[in-house]
Amino acid sequence: MAPMKGLTVFIADLRKCRSNEEEERRVNKELANIRTKFKEPGLSGYNRKKYVCKLIYMSLLGYDVNFGHREAVALINSTKYSEKQIGYLAVSLLLIENDEYTRAVVATLRRDMHDPSEWMVCVALNAISNITFGGLAELLTDDIVVQLLSPAASMFVKKKSALCLLRLLRRSPEAVDA
Repeated sequence: MAPMKGLTVFIADLRKCRSNEEEERRVNKELANIRTKFKEPGLSGYNRKKYVCKLIYMSLLGYDVNFGHREAVALINSTKYSEKQIGYLAVSLLLIENDEYTRAVVATLRRDMHDPSEWMVCVALNAISNITFGGLAELLTDDIVVQLLSPAASMFVKKKSALCLLRLLRRSPEAVDA
């Protein structure tokens, strides 16, 4: 994936800040810009991906970026792998269990688990492994087992499925039926 110039410039600007107040001003300016861009119709997938990456970075710095959840969900519904990958990363870092978008995320994960492309199945399995919703294991265990036992699935998908199931089992053993 090619570096996103706007993202690298933003991170460089934040690293140059000499005080917390200066950093906060720069972040607030960028948040206002992102809110404006998200409201514009016809936002390209590349720009949506770039702005969501900025939101992820700001979230890691401790800023509130709850308004970006809808855009992360829009990215996971994309057909492009790179957009879906960033969307799942954002969902795994930003969404909380009782968020209004949880149902849409679960539906998209379920759909991607049965996609003919092994890459889409693997990115969904990776996301399931990293999302920390307690109830996620109960909802998606059957889909993971189907991939694990499917004669049509490649060995790569089966290994990812086994590792995903192991991660869910370790996280919440009571949620995964034996």
